[in-house]
Amino acid sequence: MKFGKLVGAGLVVVALAGGGYWLLHQDQPAEKTQTTTKQPAKQQSSSEKKAYPVTIKPGSEEATLLMVVNKKHPLPADYNPYNGGLSPRTETAKNQLIAAMKQAGFDVGDTVSGYRGYDYQKTLYDGYVASEGQAEADAVSARPGYSEHQSGLAFDLRNGSGGLFAEGGSDPAAAKWLRDNAYKYGLIVRYPADLTSSTGYSHEEWHMRYVGMTAAKVIKEQNISLEQYTGNAGGDYNKTKSEDIPALEEYTAKYSDRLTK
Repeated sequence: MKFGKLVGAGLVVVALAGGGYWLLHQDQPAEKTQTTTKQPAKQQSSSEKKAYPVTIKPGSEEATLLMVVNKKHPLPADYNPYNGGLSPRTETAKNQLIAAMKQAGFDVGDTVSGYRGYDYQKTLYDGYVASEGQAEADAVSARPGYSEHQSGLAFDLRNGSGGLFAEGGSDPAAAKWLRDNAYKYGLIVRYPADLTSSTGYSHEEWHMRYVGMTAAKVIKEQNISLEQYTGNAGGDYNKTKSEDIPALEEYTAKYSDRLTK
């Protein structure tokens, strides 16, 4: 999500096709009997067989790793799990990604916009509202408490000059490289151009989110959002905050509530 002016996983329903076999006996004249060559069944990849949403146990490490922070799933104002930084796994993945990008020849900086506390996010958001209006602000910046940056699992890439990496389509090759390779480090491009109705935000080439190797690979292969992978509602803000499901409690809530609210 943008910063400053430069700025700016429910019970899984595993659908196993219920395999019933039955034999249809029918007498046929001998001269009409035909021999059919049995074709091998199409082999599915593991991700194609996987049903969504995935199973996530409340209170587990995976529940934190796949926590969805969006316009319907806020964090407490004082949430700061990694002392103002990124989670250790996110930090490692970030460094690996940047090193790989540099090796590929892209103009990416060593510093990122990582953790943002509630107060800082409020300053950023209020600035957007003042300059662009609330509707535009809500498309590109999170309201305080609703920013994924506060989770310590997300960061914005910067270019060598400190601006947002590949902002506004400035480097299509770099943006494509991220879409094709980020999963190798357990990262996803959180806000793709074709999934805005699910994520709730405009396309951001630079906003990366750590979800782990397994989830990142499936999300990339299936071209789905984190919301779709975990079964948490996305899109715009609820009409009232009472309809929100706190991000820290989402997997203790009924799946029907998580999906529809």
